[in-house]
Amino acid sequence: MLGLVSSSKVTEESRTDTEAEIEIDGEPSRASRPPSGKRAENRRMRTEALQRAALGLFLQYGVEAVTIDQIVDGARTAKGSFYRYFRDKTDLVASLVDPLREEVRAAIDRCASTLAATARGGDVAKPYESLAQDLIRSVLQHPDVVRLYLHESRGPKNGARAPIVELAEDVLEGATRLSNVAHERGLVRGLVGRLSAIVVVGASELIIARLFAGDDVGPVLEMPGELVSLVLDGVRAPRTAVLAEAAPKVRASPGSSGAKPAGAKAKKARGVTKRSVRRR
Repeated sequence: MLGLVSSSKVTEESRTDTEAEIEIDGEPSRASRPPSGKRAENRRMRTEALQRAALGLFLQYGVEAVTIDQIVDGARTAKGSFYRYFRDKTDLVASLVDPLREEVRAAIDRCASTLAATARGGDVAKPYESLAQDLIRSVLQHPDVVRLYLHESRGPKNGARAPIVELAEDVLEGATRLSNVAHERGLVRGLVGRLSAIVVVGASELIIARLFAGDDVGPVLEMPGELVSLVLDGVRAPRTAVLAEAAPKVRASPGSSGAKPAGAKAKKARGVTKRSVRRR
């Protein structure tokens, strides 16, 4: 009897665990119902082992060149375990990129809201400095994922590389959106939003790549302010132009007191000279 109960319990637990990891149509998914307790901890550990192994291989050989067999060998797990946690290699790449993608989107949204609330002619540097600080924190928190992004983001959007290229598209679209908002608020010069976004994103990614390569680009914590200052010195709307646009335009009416013509001043000067000679 005890044996039957124990066997039944094990079978039920296995069935529940399987249902938690497989969708109704039989296709495994990261978004399926999460298990709880010990199973949840085991799932987390196995998932992270596969992610670590895959990330190391991706950085060494490239996303497309790495096979699932290599990933499971690196994680020291059976190939069947891979499909319990990921649909395919693309799903695994997305699981690596998604946390960074969410942080980038949130940082861009915060910057856009702050820019939209900034008065015309206000301090445009503060929203961008906050954005740069947020992004630097993300780089420091996910250094290997950022390296992978820099390696793969300019490749074609196909296969397992697609989630990385989609992140690159999000970054460029977000930078374009910020440029347009800043321009609409009169905070930057009237450059084409897409052009300025491409320049800024390209320069920022190059700086991060050189930082990873060991170049001396200065203290990391000072990079946000330095980069923002460097960019805004080129695109910031001139202060005099902002003041001239805001100042009321006054037209002098005929006969009103205003600047006298040069000829009138000359005649007055000659009259003063003649009077001085007569007195002598």
